[in-house]
Amino acid sequence: MLSVSGFRILLDCPLDLSSLAIFSPVPIALEAHESLETDSVVRKKQKIEKTLDANDLVCAEPWYKTVKSLHLWDATFIDVILISSPTGMLGLPFLTRTKDFSAKIYVTEAAARIGQLMMEDLVSMHMELRQFYGPEDSSFLQWMRWEGLEVLPSELKKIALGTDCEELGAWMPLYSAVDVKDCMRKVQTLKYAEEACYNGTLVIKALSSGLEIGTCNWTISGPKRNIAYISSSIFVSTHAMDFNFLGLQGNDLVIFSDFSTLDTTENMENDNTYCDPVTSSNASDDLYNLEEITASLLKDDESMEEMEKLAFICTCAFDSVRAGGSVLVPIDRLGIFLCLLEQMSLLLESSSLK
Repeated sequence: MLSVSGFRILLDCPLDLSSLAIFSPVPIALEAHESLETDSVVRKKQKIEKTLDANDLVCAEPWYKTVKSLHLWDATFIDVILISSPTGMLGLPFLTRTKDFSAKIYVTEAAARIGQLMMEDLVSMHMELRQFYGPEDSSFLQWMRWEGLEVLPSELKKIALGTDCEELGAWMPLYSAVDVKDCMRKVQTLKYAEEACYNGTLVIKALSSGLEIGTCNWTISGPKRNIAYISSSIFVSTHAMDFNFLGLQGNDLVIFSDFSTLDTTENMENDNTYCDPVTSSNASDDLYNLEEITASLLKDDESMEEMEKLAFICTCAFDSVRAGGSVLVPIDRLGIFLCLLEQMSLLLESSSLK
């Protein structure tokens, strides 16, 4: 949360989907669940930990973990929300459904569309799980009671409570499809480099981060200072607009979230073209070195390596399907999946496989 010229600005509002790992994907047998409770109590008394198995998972309708301390915020005090990626808006309906919520939400057009699809898919997936557990009742919160948390294995307890046991309040029941539609009505979409003026004071602009289709970094220009917010970024992309570094120059404050390619910057520091701003003695030398550094960052070596890996995966998938098998590929970034589909299409066209 930032405070700029008296306005409170929230940077992204994601969900911690990795925390869903504590829940059983399907209900386990009642006998097994009862056995779990007995075994867990014994382990608690004996202070013995065993390898996790399906019976250790929470057998209940899943709740969802929001960003830390979101439940403690007064959403009506937020003035602006900047969304840098589709995943960064998965927690928005928790805020927009709050009474008297009035913050301005800015997101790129592509990120808004993809984020909406992701939220709708999440709600649909959750409804399938609800069919197993039936309507909500008082018993489905049993796992959140302290006696239920006490018998959880240490790995699951850490996910549920956090390192300092302060994150139990971050769990919330999932929003509804109606909440998603209401959320999207409150979103203002922007194109890359399009300026939005908030309250006649702040000028907000989205710049491509290169990570995914629609993902962006933000610049906030105020009467006293200019701020840049850099989210997860890559310098050269095979499927999205490249990282816009020119638009980030000339800011008084730069806020880094995280980078997807830290190796690139580490290699840059070890390169002979690295410029030390303290020892550099000549402005023209600084400019020359800056151009050299920029050129090294924008090399497409990493993209070529990425495409070679995708081609290898396609070849393996091709061999598996030809042998009558199936292919399951876990994908973290949507753009990589799109590139994979394109490579697969080209491979199929050049082969006799139907």
